[in-house]
Amino acid sequence: MTTSDRAVNPRPADDPPQGENRFDVRVGAAAFMASLRADLDRCEHSLYAQFMTYEGDASGEAFSALLAAKAAARLDVRLMVDGYSDVILSDVYPILVHRRGDVQRERSHTLALFDRLRADGVGVKRTAPPGRFKQYMLYRNHKKMVVLDERIAYVGGINISDHNYAWHDFMVRIEGPLAAVLARDFCSTWDGATVPLTARVPDGDFVLNQCAGRYSIFEEVLDMIGRAQHTLVIESPYLLGDHVETALRAAAERGVRVTLILPARSNKLLYRIWVRKLLHRLDHPNVTVFGYEGSGGMTHAKLIVADDRWASFGSFNMIELEGLTQKELNVFSSDPALIAQLNAVVTADLEAASPMALPRTVWGRFTYTILYRFFKWWTRTLLHRPDWKTLYC
Repeated sequence: MTTSDRAVNPRPADDPPQGENRFDVRVGAAAFMASLRADLDRCEHSLYAQFMTYEGDASGEAFSALLAAKAAARLDVRLMVDGYSDVILSDVYPILVHRRGDVQRERSHTLALFDRLRADGVGVKRTAPPGRFKQYMLYRNHKKMVVLDERIAYVGGINISDHNYAWHDFMVRIEGPLAAVLARDFCSTWDGATVPLTARVPDGDFVLNQCAGRYSIFEEVLDMIGRAQHTLVIESPYLLGDHVETALRAAAERGVRVTLILPARSNKLLYRIWVRKLLHRLDHPNVTVFGYEGSGGMTHAKLIVADDRWASFGSFNMIELEGLTQKELNVFSSDPALIAQLNAVVTADLEAASPMALPRTVWGRFTYTILYRFFKWWTRTLLHRPDWKTLYC
């Protein structure tokens, strides 16, 4: 079994104690799907799935077959997909004119797949339309989760597409009370009025969601960095921003050993430019930044572990620009078994990584600063429009 396709330290399948949550990390799309298929055999009432990217390729067809089968068994089956897939598929952007035909064909396949799902009895809802001129493309519903019978849930960073399946990523299987909380988040979004999840349980398990104008996950992540006293480990595809970089630098200066795992080669060109400044700002003896070289150099995994006492995983990429605009959902926990599993992920990922060299130049970060300031201003402006808030908050 490879490091990109495995279950991490799986525990026995006995029922967890009443009132407690059991976490099991599934690394790689194959491990996630195998685990989900096994759980679907026992799914009796409802199946809710939400992703930002969902494409009409082999991965989308296979996932859709699972949904359709449960709808045929008369379960309440619903799928929510963000509007991102209407514009960008397989990381091909509209400005790439020579790939326009490929995008149009895949978009047609995706929309036809959604139509077939509706015909099969699956409820399909699209979130956060990009706008007539694609002006709201940064205002995404970025969540990824599956909830079965409000009893079992999967949360993490995997989207449904061949392109995303090729990246290094994971989902966490959750069995226990948190599954009902996740179902509540899903249903409130489905009904068009996302209920804020803001309850924080020190040394316990809780879920936070955020959207434009409400930055609860980002604030909690900064708090975790600020509380760390000994060690801090973060793996992220796009870690970036003045606040988080300042917090990490401050942690290092007070003696915290900081380990960061980033893509050796990000799928986004702009991030490859912007991250140069981060590497210089975090040039400190207590900070080690690794570039993940597996999966073509792209890790899409998102986790943070502080002092081996607190951990978080979910959809938030820990880039502040997206924190201004996107709907996100993260789980926070102090469960020792979960932390051990996340540390196992980190250990395996470090074996597939190398320290990132300090770049000679940092040119280009000004473009991020301009974008950040613009979207900070524009978001404040948009938040005064009730019609806009209904769709994007």
